Amino acid sequence: MSNYFFYGTLQDPEIAREILGRPLSGCSPTAGVLPGYKRVYAAGATYPGLVTDPDGEVDGILVRRISPLEVSRLSRYEGKDYKTADLEVRLGDGSFAEARVFLPLPTLRMSETPWELDVWRRKEKRRFMAGLRRNVLI
Repeated sequence: MSNYFFYGTLQDPEIAREILGRPLSGCSPTAGVLPGYKRVYAAGATYPGLVTDPDGEVDGILVRRISPLEVSRLSRYEGKDYKTADLEVRLGDGSFAEARVFLPLPTLRMSETPWELDVWRRKEKRRFMAGLRRNVLI
């Protein structure tokens, strides 16, 4: 499978380009929603993770044509605290597509604070990028 659902920092084109090594636009990004989850901060971090929520849904982007090299880069970026799962993402036209989604392992403590991309860009992206350039996720 080469579809992935980005729901956090990878939705940002600058971050995605840094990790994938190419523009996000080359991955045919499509808006989507992942039902049954909510997005919250990882405890003590600026990045998010997903936790189950039967009434929740998380907006993000479905990306296609991810190469094996890019999968390796994504896995390294997400780190040992995340695993992938094949889940159904609802697209804008109401159809569903299967995608790999990085989910936090139970050992990663999650906060209760909702994570929003726009807030992260305004308040935390600069610090996050500085850490990323040092190979440290903040």
